[in-house]
Amino acid sequence: MNPANSEIPDVEPTTDRFPDDLVLIIGAGHFGKRAACILRDKSDSPILIIDKEKKSLEKIETLPTEKVVSDGVRFLAKNIDKLNPSSFIIPAIPLHLAAEWLKAYLEARGWKITLNEPPEEILSHLPHVWEGIGGTLLISYADFLCPDDCPEPLDHCPTTGETRPEPLHDLLSHLDVPKHQIYIVRSRQLAPGLGGYRAEDLRDLLKKVKQKEGKWLVGTACKCHGALTALEAHSAKGGAHSV
Repeated sequence: MNPANSEIPDVEPTTDRFPDDLVLIIGAGHFGKRAACILRDKSDSPILIIDKEKKSLEKIETLPTEKVVSDGVRFLAKNIDKLNPSSFIIPAIPLHLAAEWLKAYLEARGWKITLNEPPEEILSHLPHVWEGIGGTLLISYADFLCPDDCPEPLDHCPTTGETRPEPLHDLLSHLDVPKHQIYIVRSRQLAPGLGGYRAEDLRDLLKKVKQKEGKWLVGTACKCHGALTALEAHSAKGGAHSV
């Protein structure tokens, strides 16, 4: 593992494999710090926090975690194959990490990845929608700011008491969009108000895209909130690949 607070951008690990129970937090801002504090109190798993801004890491230097100065998306693209499949990744940057990671990983291997506008026909099938960075759609069952410690119950909103028709990750997975494939990475709650996904979830996304090039809707969602990015993926040779 790299020394804490490395000043080398895009640093590579000094070992070929990270600890099996590593938790990787991408982003050292408010949400990344909150995630680290919660996990440090409830788990002995090693935590590695990545942020491209040294100043952001310096603000949390007292937290007992490993810290590396690096672009989070590129760090994940370089090191995804060295993570244990069960290692959790916690996105804490204002980007759709799963889609940006997929783009960076494949482009580094000669693929052409184009970000597209999401198809308009899906909008009527979604609850509340906002436009995020790079054309990504931010989707939620809530039109208000949820409490930080929401326990994410299965069938209703604890704030309003209203029932949900189905978890958002299921709703997005079942969208029927002509000429598009869909893959939704499910975010699982690690603590109230804190979610992440496993490295194996991203690898499965990569496998599916390699098997079928073309137009994709790539999403990340928990039961209530999600992000959806439209992209088109083509390999350098123009043929389908397997992992």
